[in-house]
Amino acid sequence: MFNFFQSNSAYSRIKLKFSSRLLAGALLLSLIQAVHATTILGMDIDQIAQDAEFIFQGEVVALESRQDNGDIISTYVTFTIHEVIKGDDSRDSIELKFMGDSIDGRMTQVSGLTLPKQGEQGIYFVESTSSDLVNPLLGWSQGHFLVNADEEGTLRVSTVENQPITQVQSVSSIPLSIKKPQAIIEGNTEVAAGIMTQSSALTIDRALTVDEFKGRIRELIAN
Repeated sequence: MFNFFQSNSAYSRIKLKFSSRLLAGALLLSLIQAVHATTILGMDIDQIAQDAEFIFQGEVVALESRQDNGDIISTYVTFTIHEVIKGDDSRDSIELKFMGDSIDGRMTQVSGLTLPKQGEQGIYFVESTSSDLVNPLLGWSQGHFLVNADEEGTLRVSTVENQPITQVQSVSSIPLSIKKPQAIIEGNTEVAAGIMTQSSALTIDRALTVDEFKGRIRELIAN
């Protein structure tokens, strides 16, 4: 279920192009007053690595609110690319469009969508660099990872909820007869199957280093 809120008094219906990972494909959105958590289809990390068009390590250097598609307000996020893990490695920056933000008192809000923050460093799994999606990151929170330094300055990887990632395990080899079926999850908190985490951000020193995490992802892409 995808929930959308826009803070104006006009009630209308808007059709937009959405990611194929949303449960109903291209959805008809209603302007509503009550917003609940967005639910999407859970994925495994093998799918995330294989299906992402572009995967990179980078840093958010700019955010800009723009109004397009009539009344819809989106945030355009510019990243400096530190390293390309998958895809075109000729670029040194990329701009991604996320639906939602506010301009002059008008607001478009997408429940469950976590916007990258100014100065944030992370590893990002981009579903498509050309399609107009609600969230360009594949699987929403499942394709959004943060990079933070521990007390000794070592860069380590955590989820978008700041849960340290301790292991990345392939689940593609598990027989379908015993494999856990894909579940409906919340778009802003859940991780892909195969991602093991610690519950507390205070244990960041137990997380995989950036190089370890990228190595695991490259192994999944190669298999």
